[in-house]
Amino acid sequence: MEKPKKADFSSDPRMNFNEQTGKWSYVGEDDVSYEYDENVGAWFPMFDEKLMAAQSSVYAIEGVEETVEPTPKEKKKRKATYDQDSTAKKPRQEKPNTSIYISGLPADVTVDEIKTKFSKCGVFMEDLETGEPKIKIYTDANGVPKGDALVSFFKEESVPLSIELLDEAELRPGKANTKMSIQKAVFKEKENNDAEKKKTLSGKQRAKKKMQQMHRKLDWIEDESGKKTEKFAKIVILKHMYTMEELDQDPTLLLELKEDVREECERLGEVTNVILYDKSPDGVISVRFKEKESADACVSLMNDRYFAGRKISAEIFDGKTKYEKSGGKHTEEEDEAEKERLERYAKWLEEGGDADAKTP
Repeated sequence: MEKPKKADFSSDPRMNFNEQTGKWSYVGEDDVSYEYDENVGAWFPMFDEKLMAAQSSVYAIEGVEETVEPTPKEKKKRKATYDQDSTAKKPRQEKPNTSIYISGLPADVTVDEIKTKFSKCGVFMEDLETGEPKIKIYTDANGVPKGDALVSFFKEESVPLSIELLDEAELRPGKANTKMSIQKAVFKEKENNDAEKKKTLSGKQRAKKKMQQMHRKLDWIEDESGKKTEKFAKIVILKHMYTMEELDQDPTLLLELKEDVREECERLGEVTNVILYDKSPDGVISVRFKEKESADACVSLMNDRYFAGRKISAEIFDGKTKYEKSGGKHTEEEDEAEKERLERYAKWLEEGGDADAKTP
């Protein structure tokens, strides 16, 4: 069917004029309403429910329900959770027990005696007031020791160690009446009034401060110990490098040996010091390297090696053994022997001594 032309709008019975919009419209054979747009000069379908349904039917997919409207999601409110009994106190955390109880002690036992015996088990806790180890010897009303004591350590691990090492041991070796019995200390909690609570609070603050000091002290000890160990690991001790008779016979041997050892060891790394301990009977020379690896290499190279017909011993310095050399504290006899040696050396120089010659 041909769409009506503008000149025929008023005479065409199919036409309707909308006074509100001021536009002409009509219903076509496809049951779709059309509206005339004067600006464009053309008819356009009006979007109504019938038109939308017709368009949807064209793109409909079998088995898919398109008329279902999505239901908006409800925002779930966060539920607050509460403990069943919010007023209930939290369980009290137990403090580590670092104390031991000792019984079977003799009546004349002293704090120093206990300190010496148990020092091998760890670091003692220090008293807040005095700074002394926390060792308490129990006494009766007259101040006489009852034969038992309490010892507090800094670390909890010292408790089982003390029991393992010293339980049933004699405080004074060889005296059966000083056999000790050691067990983990058991404490009973006291009920404090307000005044005692204030004292307890003040004591806790002091205890906390003391614990921090103890931790720093322990860290310092471990750090110093580590530094010393690292230092000693760079020192090699060479033994049987010479005899005392050889030093007496040849005054130049001392310097020659040091130079020869330094030259040989510098092949392994930088050498910072060489010391000849002429007062030690084992013919000892120490060599300090800059690096630990050089010291280890020196031990591998020099140990069991033969020098001047003697088998050399080479080892890392243990940090404990003391070796003696000239220049340290001497007895009168040693001073006299050193004086005689220097006099012989001076005489040898005056006589124009040869490096290969031996002094008389």
